[in-house]
Amino acid sequence: MTIPTAAAWRRLLTGALAVALLAVAGRPARAQPMLAEEASRLRTPQHFALEMRFGPYRPDVDSEFAGRAPYREFFGDGNKLMMQLELDYQIFQKFGSAGIGFGIGYFAVTGKAFDGRGSGTRTADDSTLKIFPLSLSAVYRFDVLYEQRGIPLVPYAKLGLDYAIWQVTDGNGEIATDGVGGRARGGTLGWHGAVGVSLILDFIDPDAAKVFDSEMGVNHTHLFFELNHYDISGLGQSNRMHLGDNTWTMGLMFEF
Repeated sequence: MTIPTAAAWRRLLTGALAVALLAVAGRPARAQPMLAEEASRLRTPQHFALEMRFGPYRPDVDSEFAGRAPYREFFGDGNKLMMQLELDYQIFQKFGSAGIGFGIGYFAVTGKAFDGRGSGTRTADDSTLKIFPLSLSAVYRFDVLYEQRGIPLVPYAKLGLDYAIWQVTDGNGEIATDGVGGRARGGTLGWHGAVGVSLILDFIDPDAAKVFDSEMGVNHTHLFFELNHYDISGLGQSNRMHLGDNTWTMGLMFEF
């Protein structure tokens, strides 16, 4: 029996070490944490969310009047489009994300003015009610399932305060008057609550989502649907135009 030389032992140990290193490097259990760590390192910081939202709206002006329906009589029963933008600052990102959001919107509805003689006859002049709602919201998004499991559905909730600025313009685009010095403009305080769910669209094209993040700083793109309750009736103040509604909105959100 021939005893291996020291050089042979060195070659044998070197080869065994190389095989062991290749085996360890090729194990999926070792590679996966490295990939996750690399993805986390390449992801840009996330602090904000920008929403573009759209939905039907019909302010409950008539709820202020007993036995009368001036809004329905003038503008009809239909809903019109409400457009809104909301910017959230995410102050907490541990178990889900929580933040504070500021929103601004625009709503307009137009009807033909009456002739003013009590006959109910309409004129050719348009009269338009415009509403500019401002909101301040506390927002919580339960994105834990996406961050930990990759499930792209994120339920969320909102609660906050509103101030709706409104005005009525006449056929010349000027603020309408009542003939005795009153002007048809004002503002109404209120509150709102909402629940919704968003679908993170990154899974459709993960490579494009990574490029969008690295080049534009957009971490995620969401498509969302939301149920809303607006109670904009003055928060106890009297003689305020009621502008609330129960409705829904949908739109896109970008986290960055």
